[in-house]
Amino acid sequence: MSMRSAAVDQLTGVLPNTWTVIDDERALNTISKPTMLVSVRSFTPSDFAPLSKITVTMALMILSPHTDAKAAEDDLDTLFVEAAQAINSLPNLTWTEATKIVHLDRYMGYEITTEATAELGD
Repeated sequence: MSMRSAAVDQLTGVLPNTWTVIDDERALNTISKPTMLVSVRSFTPSDFAPLSKITVTMALMILSPHTDAKAAEDDLDTLFVEAAQAINSLPNLTWTEATKIVHLDRYMGYEITTEATAELGD
């Protein structure tokens, strides 16, 4: 199982069941509930582990289903906390930054940069 697939499975298990977690980055024309897209951004050798270990950087894009800016902003206050708590509950995933995004000029959200350590070949 890939690191991305493992992250999707783990996040699906800890996020509220009102969320949709999607295991790739794609254009979503319609969102009806809180949504998280999971995408690998980079692989780097791990600084503090054997050569067989790598650091996987992933983007977790959380999107509000609201198209009204005020409603989306209010929703994102809660969604960010839920996402951060879910990430923090996983033993091998840490987050370093959350940046505001707008998906397809319609859905507001945050792109959360995360890191995990994996075995080369996982």
